[in-house]
Amino acid sequence: MSQDLYLGVDVGTTAIKVAAYTAAGVQRAAARETVTLLRPQAGFCELPMELLWQAVRRAMTRVLDEVGPGAVRSVGVCGQGDGLWMLDCDMQPVRNAILWNDARASDFVLAWGENGVSDAVSRHSRTAIWPGTAGAILRWIARHEPDSLAACAHILFAKDWIVWKLTGDLGTDFSDATIPFLDLETRRYAPEVFAALGLPDLTGKLPQPGRATAQAGFAGADVGLDGVPVARGALDLAAMMTGLGLRQTGDMCLILGTTAVVSYFMAPQPFDRPPLAATVHHPFDDLWIRVLAPQSGASAFDWFAALHPNSFGGLDAGEIAARINELARAVPPGANGVMFLPFLTGERAPFVAPEASASFIGMRAHTTKADMARAVMEGAAYSLRHCLHAEGAPTPDRVMLTGGGARNGLWCQIVADVLGTTILANTAEDHGLWGAALIGGVAAGQLRLEDARREEDLCVFPADPEASAVYAERFEIYVQAVEASRAIWAAMRTKP
Repeated sequence: MSQDLYLGVDVGTTAIKVAAYTAAGVQRAAARETVTLLRPQAGFCELPMELLWQAVRRAMTRVLDEVGPGAVRSVGVCGQGDGLWMLDCDMQPVRNAILWNDARASDFVLAWGENGVSDAVSRHSRTAIWPGTAGAILRWIARHEPDSLAACAHILFAKDWIVWKLTGDLGTDFSDATIPFLDLETRRYAPEVFAALGLPDLTGKLPQPGRATAQAGFAGADVGLDGVPVARGALDLAAMMTGLGLRQTGDMCLILGTTAVVSYFMAPQPFDRPPLAATVHHPFDDLWIRVLAPQSGASAFDWFAALHPNSFGGLDAGEIAARINELARAVPPGANGVMFLPFLTGERAPFVAPEASASFIGMRAHTTKADMARAVMEGAAYSLRHCLHAEGAPTPDRVMLTGGGARNGLWCQIVADVLGTTILANTAEDHGLWGAALIGGVAAGQLRLEDARREEDLCVFPADPEASAVYAERFEIYVQAVEASRAIWAAMRTKP
């Protein structure tokens, strides 16, 4: 008799991942498909929706060919958040999806930050709006593509599009629905948000949100899973935290991937002041998830490594990274006075500044590439601390860290020392997939959320008190440098 398996689908920005898991979270088969993003203009980032669906189908087919469709008991989907995904009245894409990292609406966001619109929106969603949110992109669409807005009958998100294609049921969950239209206290869409953004009331085009663990429908025979239950699904970050087994107020996760993310669970609270970042309703509990997502993470390291790869030695990216680490490890905390502001693609947390740019400061004639390499890693760590500092959020005694950076032991130690906490580095790369599969199993009545934790190897990095003392002083300089740079960024924005 075949073992029961639970399918997880992770709809990423450039890669689609599908995997089959046992009830204990053991992966039995997996497939990955890449998708090519379209960049028709500088700052634009789009993806044909049908192309995305076909990539999901190919990945699912490969997994099902390996495990057999008869073993699959449920499907759960998670995906990239934000962006704009529109269907017409015939349930066909109106245009290419515009993704979360698109910057075409930057001018609107900058103006909203100055005239109070962003603060007004945040009273409902508790989120500082940024260019890649559906609200900002819709405002751009209203001005530049009014025919697209007129043709739009449904506004959804990436994972909702895939669930629709699997089941023929259109909906969303609370985690994806939050930004920027949901009022977190009432859990209803707020027409006031549309009005503040200069848009007509589009609440009728948004699917009513429900719990991610609700059953959306059943997969069809065309995907080889006729009658298999499919969950409503969740935002990828929420699915990842689910897969990590985080459930309690105060639980915190750091993701050191292409971009960095600080996320932690918090109890609902009355509006106090405009938030510095994003808030997402928990996908299936009554908690909220505070999300602070600096634009730079491992991408800063990759950028530095790619500048002069031959100068570091190594035949491939892995060897180059190892060589950079070897150089940086010999440099003391504080990088011999060099500091890196990691705003290579602007910033969105703990402040929204699309115009922000990266820079090295404190360089002198004796500065080495080793100093610069360590400064890059320290700069990304400072940005994480800046998020917690600006939020006034307490740092737990132990923080889970995942993403590609979790495999870099030196960087993990730097993060531990900068934050002054113990880092638990989890190098597994499938927490979002496992979380999606788990949510699917719960929707089908087959699994329990309490079964999320798996047997995994964790690398423990306690903070070094002496290094933490150095970084505490350097962090104050980092904050001063960021504040002093704002006027420079604004001036440079007005110049060709």
